[in-house]
Amino acid sequence: MADYGVYFSITNNTGAALGLSSTNLDDATYDGPTSIPSNNQSTLVHLDDPDFSEGASGTIVFSGNINGAVRQYSWYGSCPVGSSNDAEGPGITEWSGEGGHPTNINIYIDATTPGWTQGAQNNLTAGEAAPKVKPRNVPGVMVKFEKK
Repeated sequence: MADYGVYFSITNNTGAALGLSSTNLDDATYDGPTSIPSNNQSTLVHLDDPDFSEGASGTIVFSGNINGAVRQYSWYGSCPVGSSNDAEGPGITEWSGEGGHPTNINIYIDATTPGWTQGAQNNLTAGEAAPKVKPRNVPGVMVKFEKK
C-alpha cells in the first residue's frame, strides 16, 4: 500500500526546546512528539493519511522561548493523491518535491531562523522581511512564508 504521509525531519538548534502549539490538519492525523529538543539532532514529525486514499496535508506549529522572545514556527506539508505535493515554512533545507510519495521535508532552524513572535503588533516578525529562499538540491522549489 502506498504511503501518502508527510514526514517533517526537524533539527532544532535554537538553544531552546520547542513545544507543539497547534495543528491544522486537512486530511491527516498527527503522529509526532509534543516537543522538539534543541540538541542539533533530527526529530521526526509525521502526518499520517488515516484513510490511505486522500493523502495527508496539514500545518504544525511549534513554539519556544528563543533569546527571551516566544517564537512560533509553522510548517505545512501535503502529499495528496492525484495532485502535487507542497512544503512551506522557515528553515526548509530540502524536500522530496512536487511528485511522488511520501513527502519528506528536512528542516533546520537555529536562533537566527525567523519565526512569528507572539505579542508583536499584527504578529509581524523578521519572517516577513526575510527573502524567500529556495531549498538546497531542489531546483525551482520556493519556500513560502505565510502570515497566519
